[in-house]
Amino acid sequence: MSNQMNWINRQIRLGWVFLAGGLVVAVAGILLPRLVGDLSIDERIITGVGILLLGIGTAYLTHYGAARRDSQAARRMIAEEHDERMQILRAQAGNRSYWVSAVMAYAGLMWVSFVENGSLPPLSADALWYFLAAVVVLPFGIYAASLMYDQVHS
Repeated sequence: MSNQMNWINRQIRLGWVFLAGGLVVAVAGILLPRLVGDLSIDERIITGVGILLLGIGTAYLTHYGAARRDSQAARRMIAEEHDERMQILRAQAGNRSYWVSAVMAYAGLMWVSFVENGSLPPLSADALWYFLAAVVVLPFGIYAASLMYDQVHS
């Protein structure tokens, strides 16, 4: 039980690190333009990374905090984390999401190449932003859906 609680406590400490780092980065993203003036990058990017880190930290604290209060849930969570079947399913889901992201990135590169030789119209800045956001978000959705599907059907 001591090893289990040590592992959960490490995960909770990692959650606090993500939370603190996210807070620092988010505040830096808000204050940096006021302190420095005109930045060469959009300060919302810095703030967005901070918000992402805050979300990851909150997820860690919520997930592992509940396990710390309930020893039976902690044992179940650790068993699931180290279960060989789940590791294989995660690897398969990760492989599928990697291929989706690789194909999408390749399609984007090909689009840019065809734009250069005049075969396709250039993407607007908004369309490019949405495409790049999809390259990040869609593989995560594929990963999550693939993992849920494999858990039910294997």
